[in-house]
Amino acid sequence: MRSLVLILLFALLVISQLNTIVDTDLWCHLKTGEYIVKNFNIPQTDIFSYTLGDQPWIHHDWISGVLFYFVFVNFGWIGLNVLKAIVCFLSFFILFLISSKGKRIIYPTIFIIISILAFGYRSFVRPEIFSFLFLCIFLYVLEEEKHFYILPFLQIIWANLHGYYVLGPVLIFLYCIDEFVSRNTGKAKKLGLFFIGAFLACFITPYFYKGMLYPMEVIWQAFSGKRLFISTVSELTMPIKSDFYSYLFFWVLVILSSFTFLINLKKSRIKHVLIFAGSFTASYMAMRYMPVFIFLAMPLAIKNLNEANLTKDIPEKKCYPVFMLIICFFIYFFASDGYYMFTGQFPLKKTGVEFSKLLAPFGACNFLEKNSIEGRIFNTLDFGSYIGYRFYPEKRFFIDGRLGMYKEDFYETYRRAQNYPDEWKGLQEKYHFNIALIRHLFSGTERLLKYLYNSKEWALVYYDGSSVVFLRDAPENKAAIEKFRINFSNKKLEKSDDTLSVANFFGKIGEARLAEEVYVRLIEANPKFLEAGVNLSAIYINAGRYEDAFNIIDSFLKYYPESAELYYNKGTAYLYMGKKEEGIGALEKSAKLNPYLRQVSCMLGIIYFEKGYMEKSMRQFVKYLDLDPYNAGAHRALGNIYKHKGFLKKAESEYNEADKLEGK
Repeated sequence: MRSLVLILLFALLVISQLNTIVDTDLWCHLKTGEYIVKNFNIPQTDIFSYTLGDQPWIHHDWISGVLFYFVFVNFGWIGLNVLKAIVCFLSFFILFLISSKGKRIIYPTIFIIISILAFGYRSFVRPEIFSFLFLCIFLYVLEEEKHFYILPFLQIIWANLHGYYVLGPVLIFLYCIDEFVSRNTGKAKKLGLFFIGAFLACFITPYFYKGMLYPMEVIWQAFSGKRLFISTVSELTMPIKSDFYSYLFFWVLVILSSFTFLINLKKSRIKHVLIFAGSFTASYMAMRYMPVFIFLAMPLAIKNLNEANLTKDIPEKKCYPVFMLIICFFIYFFASDGYYMFTGQFPLKKTGVEFSKLLAPFGACNFLEKNSIEGRIFNTLDFGSYIGYRFYPEKRFFIDGRLGMYKEDFYETYRRAQNYPDEWKGLQEKYHFNIALIRHLFSGTERLLKYLYNSKEWALVYYDGSSVVFLRDAPENKAAIEKFRINFSNKKLEKSDDTLSVANFFGKIGEARLAEEVYVRLIEANPKFLEAGVNLSAIYINAGRYEDAFNIIDSFLKYYPESAELYYNKGTAYLYMGKKEEGIGALEKSAKLNPYLRQVSCMLGIIYFEKGYMEKSMRQFVKYLDLDPYNAGAHRALGNIYKHKGFLKKAESEYNEADKLEGK
């Protein structure tokens, strides 16, 4: 029965890693690997972007790129997924060896299950998977206290696989400190020598000392918040600021592993406490470091439970049937996509092996290639890597996910150009692009999409479920514009339009009729489709069809009584109908259900202003603009409040910002 538990446990691990590939930076790794293999040269400067020129490029992941390219060329997407599964399997297996010592498996089983669930959100085909493996190997060698001599040699490989390699010397140093404090001077000196060896090995890269300094700089920026992109890239934000259920299993692991240190406080070693505290601090500061905590905390927590008087003698054989049932449940949980739904990753990520079709502009690039449309491309950040993979060296991209390479003022200009018409025009005049390939999926590009759609200088020629292509009205694009310009005035919906993302796109560019048609179709197919219901009711409200809006809202509240979005729409409808008290009540309930729903703050700010509650109104608009700094109406409203309070300079600043956003 013990063997069956272990077989099921590692089956769970493998199944949890076979999921849709969603990391858009993978395209850059594949193309760089191809470049290195074909040219026998590791790039020292940027080769993919036309905005960076010959900017120096510290590419620590170059061996990873070569490995990914080799696997992808020979085995495709399934090969990359299997590679990830193998690397993660080995990582967990090494930790199992550290934890079980071939004897008790009760605590390793419990914590491996929790760790798999916690790790599922960061299960990506990225070079960082090799760092997790090397981290586990280093931990194994240090815990077993033998074969220290291999660490510097492993460090050389790690330093050319991924930027987390700095963790190798750090881990050795912490074990050295522990031995020194414990007065094991002989062992401390021995570890000190291997620390020096591992540290020097970090310099054996194509970039020498610059390569060693770069990851330290990136880590410093992440913790100090020095760079603008730190606060705008989701993986660099704090997990506590995100939806709780997305990281529920991570917090469960944090709580349980912390508890194990409390019950084994007297026997805990300094090295383990420092490793636990340091890795948790890193994961608390940024989501991308969560796996580091997971892989380090898990074996330490198990060790505590095996040592603590309270838990070391608990019989485990009676637990085997329960373990098998629990593991089988979680195997089904992953295989049925229940895990990805629960953590908010579905439908972008689910059980499978392909690249997520919504996260790369496959169709848009096919359109450009098939119709031989030439010229520079302006692209949104997350499409850059795929454009480079698809078109380099014939075409280069505007920006991609290697944000550490871009100067802060350039990144800020890129962001502002999506919201300020004058800055968009200035960017176009500077870089002379005549193609705009823009992601409409998710938020952030709404204002740019609407501006380009209504602009006489640009023409919409292509759209799909994730991206759009606009062509600048220039002589070189004249024939393509005449042939492919899209006119929605007499548009008839096609089957491919029946998706939420396309309906949202129609709404973003102001084509409410088409958006309504799609939402109606989606709800007919699935009467519980919440987002379609929320968006359709908003369309009805804006059109003054309040009875239709309330019918939709009330029907969905039966399924989703805690939906902040539905209560926001209900409150807005009441206000438009002149029922202020009912409207305020619904809006305040919405704000209570979701304090980060930005549109609620804006609406409450307007209501409080009308009632003369200036302080409350000001707080709501400040909160709203913190979540969405590019809303001209909100800036103007805040300006009115400042003017009313006599803060004329602040009011002038807000009015000027609103004018810029409106292109005045």
